[in-house]
Amino acid sequence: MKTVIIPNKQYTKSGFLLFHVLILFSFFATAQESKSPITNEQWLKMITGNAITKAGKPNAFVKPKPGYALYFSQSGSVNEPYLVYVPGSYDPARANSVVVFLHGAVLARDEFQYKNVENTTEPIFSVADELNTIIIFPFARQDFRWSGQSPVFENIMNMIKQVESTYNVDKKKIYLGGISMGGIATYWFINNRPEVFAGFYTVSALPGADVKFSNITPQKPLYSINAKDDGTFPFSEVNKAHEQYKSKTSGWYFSTVETGGHRFIYANGGKIYLKKLVSDLMQNQTR
Repeated sequence: MKTVIIPNKQYTKSGFLLFHVLILFSFFATAQESKSPITNEQWLKMITGNAITKAGKPNAFVKPKPGYALYFSQSGSVNEPYLVYVPGSYDPARANSVVVFLHGAVLARDEFQYKNVENTTEPIFSVADELNTIIIFPFARQDFRWSGQSPVFENIMNMIKQVESTYNVDKKKIYLGGISMGGIATYWFINNRPEVFAGFYTVSALPGADVKFSNITPQKPLYSINAKDDGTFPFSEVNKAHEQYKSKTSGWYFSTVETGGHRFIYANGGKIYLKKLVSDLMQNQTR
């Protein structure tokens, strides 16, 4: 177990300059993303067309187009959509790592939000090419969300299996996490499917007393990060939970940021924190 504080205001001179260069870069990148050159209709056509609809030869995978592809996974009467983001470095002849991201309640509306081109601004997609990893991004809705319903969680497992059958996946390097509601849902997988994943991460989430902390180990770690000015899950409650449960596991790495609120990863420069969180998790296996 390790606690790391990531400050926002105090740096060495060189660190100060570097941090603000990164902030400015992220700001301009976000500005470019927000001015998407395509419509929602064009977006839907693109992600549908990028999906792999036929398997390759035995023991061989089809070379996909880099970028976003749309798939569905059936759970009862619900056909749940999910995006797969393929980095430009993807090589179908080589096993690739996978990062699953569970979004927060803000996207769990009356209908699945996969038709909206604004999904491209989700911070998790920005780490795919830099970390050379495939991203799986499931969509929830109000009546089918990750909050205590096991069929929803089981369907995410189905998505992972579908991706494994379509893309060359390193099954020893599958990571899962999310923000807020998605972060809390991560604990379900820690409790019930720890054997599938190499590690976990949470953003702006609060663990409950039912978490099987014995499943969080140095070999299957949990990396979590919270803002000290979070108005949804007050930091005092998050820190209290960390102090209460940290003795039950040696694999929980807890970090904080000073400001940014509950959705700090969506603020200017917030992607930097998410990238570091996921990068540290993925590099844990090489230590």
